Amino acid sequence: MSPVKKNDRIMNNQEAKLILQAYRPNGQDASDPFFTEALEQAQRDPELQKWFAEENVLHTCLKTRLETAIPVPPGLKSELLALRKTVRPTPWWLQPMKLAAAVAMLLSLGTVMFLLAQRPTQLARFREAMAHSSAQMQEHVAFESHDFAKIQQWLQGQNMDTHFDLPVTLQGGIPQGCRVVDWNGLKVTMLCFFKDGQHMDLFVMDRTGLPSLPENGALQFAKAGSLMTATWASGQKVYLLTGQSKELLQKVLQST
Repeated sequence: MSPVKKNDRIMNNQEAKLILQAYRPNGQDASDPFFTEALEQAQRDPELQKWFAEENVLHTCLKTRLETAIPVPPGLKSELLALRKTVRPTPWWLQPMKLAAAVAMLLSLGTVMFLLAQRPTQLARFREAMAHSSAQMQEHVAFESHDFAKIQQWLQGQNMDTHFDLPVTLQGGIPQGCRVVDWNGLKVTMLCFFKDGQHMDLFVMDRTGLPSLPENGALQFAKAGSLMTATWASGQKVYLLTGQSKELLQKVLQST
């Protein structure tokens, strides 16, 4: 989707995201001209629209949790107004209401930091998306074949790079087919295998999609939905293998 051009200036998705991060999900900012161009870009770009919807859910969740965790004390407004009538100011740390407000502010900051820390990382989102594709039974593969050469040929016809390294033990498995998965604006190759009667899917993506993943680092195992995943980087590729258990993946990847 091409960016929107307005007032002889082109706004891309990154600029729109920076603006929309300040947008309040309750609709108060809907008519604010500051957000108009970014909102128009979100309406036109499905990827940005999906990201914006997730941001709104997160902001609503943060607002709800903060309101629940730190309720406003009854009579706070009248007590704050009464403080204005004091002739001789008292140090703020000796004023109960101001001290309470300072404590509440610190608690709010701590809560926000905690909630942000719980936000899924890009790698976690990648795992979840690939595990979801792996668990999808209907139209699991777009091209069905037990011949790996034909699978490579089909992928090349989809403009996919087939220069990747299969784990040694998977090379002896029986391929079932493949398909191309869209994730975060990138194309991911999915290869379906049966090895020792077990179903596994190998996902391969250009490592620019996960720049924080250490190159040639240790395998990272993590549960995603009902499946176990193993993730690693090699050369310019990121690999993610799904299976029923960590033991199964460790056995398959023992030579990786």
